[in-house]
Amino acid sequence: MRVTPERTAPVLAAGALVWREGDQDLEVLLVHRPRYDDWSVPKGKLDPGETFPAAAVREVAEETGVKVRLHRPLPTAVYLLPDGRTKIVQYWVGTVRSTTGPGPENPKEIDEVRWVPLARADRLLTRQSDRVLIDALRRQQKAGALRTQPIVIQRHAAARSRAKWRKGEGSRPLNSKGRDQAAALPPVLDAFAPAAVVSSPWKRCLATVEPYARAAGLEVITKDELTEAGHAARPSRAGAVVERVLRAARPLVLCTHRPVLPTVMSQVREFSTREVALELPRSDPFLAAGEMLVLHVTPEGTVVAIERHLPNIEGRRP
Repeated sequence: MRVTPERTAPVLAAGALVWREGDQDLEVLLVHRPRYDDWSVPKGKLDPGETFPAAAVREVAEETGVKVRLHRPLPTAVYLLPDGRTKIVQYWVGTVRSTTGPGPENPKEIDEVRWVPLARADRLLTRQSDRVLIDALRRQQKAGALRTQPIVIQRHAAARSRAKWRKGEGSRPLNSKGRDQAAALPPVLDAFAPAAVVSSPWKRCLATVEPYARAAGLEVITKDELTEAGHAARPSRAGAVVERVLRAARPLVLCTHRPVLPTVMSQVREFSTREVALELPRSDPFLAAGEMLVLHVTPEGTVVAIERHLPNIEGRRP
């Protein structure tokens, strides 16, 4: 039999275990699939060119009628499909942002959506891999680290060559790849729903975050301390900006430059658990152009989990 890329490529999917406060316990949002007659955590396949976080938010909305904000990542499920392909499903903790519709978009795929007390979810769920997610949520609750907020450290997208730009660093623009990255960022950022945008005022940083800010109806707050020049003159002031952001523990995206990232990472490390501190990038360039580091922060300002994402620009240009 001829082996084609479609047969060997893994199937990629994403979902979220959404929780809310119930009368006596946490409740989680589960769905019933009539085709399999099972109860599961909402999830679905990635669309072409889609990132895992954006897919998780979209799939939960399509299956439940609820738009969510993603919080901490949960264990990834990896298993074989009947046709021999590997399926990889990335999950997050989710909380409700808004209601997008009365329920599932396709009743043939999902015919019931139910908020279930956490204590009963184990008995209702069909797959062991879904029960693993419940266990992880319980551990977060027990540790007092369930109520986190996402803070995104964003390195600006790919820019014109420093050596070839003669008009000053403050005006150096994005290149074509960077413009594609900036255009692809809003769905990824929106999955974590930053409620504020803080940025270096230099052109390449602003051009990176302005597409998301426009889509979200937010004003970009600029900080000279986050520019390369401001950081070179007073690194402590850039560190102080990051410290204030962490202490506030509110959903936010902060965009800066590669030379500023050592100070950013040093400050984040001070607010991280030992396990997270070991996971943080430690060497130049720390983040690739256009890459984001998502910090999951408790109300006390402790970073208890991190993740990294790049915008998917595949297929944006012919």
